[in-house]
Amino acid sequence: MKKSAITKSVDAPKHISPKDPGACTERTLARALMPPILMMLVSESVAADVGIGHKEVIRHHRSAAESPSYYEVWLIGKAGIADYVSTMQGIMNDFRAHRASSALKMHA
Repeated sequence: MKKSAITKSVDAPKHISPKDPGACTERTLARALMPPILMMLVSESVAADVGIGHKEVIRHHRSAAESPSYYEVWLIGKAGIADYVSTMQGIMNDFRAHRASSALKMHA
């Protein structure tokens, strides 16, 4: 299974190439045990249409055991690489905390 994918709205700003965060995501995921990440580069109008109002958003989709959980990263409008790095750090922190709490529940 591929560990990451990037999608871009047709009207998304051109200042960030999908190749930049894509390569960085693949390197990060290759070194860490992480669930898949779906990255969305979208314009502010597309984000507003789906109810997202911040320039970077992380959504974690936890699911049943037979289908893996995954994260969505939304980079909106003029969000840049610094925003991307911030979201990746947030995902790593959330994933580690979730794994730790799951391990404690198994031992209880």
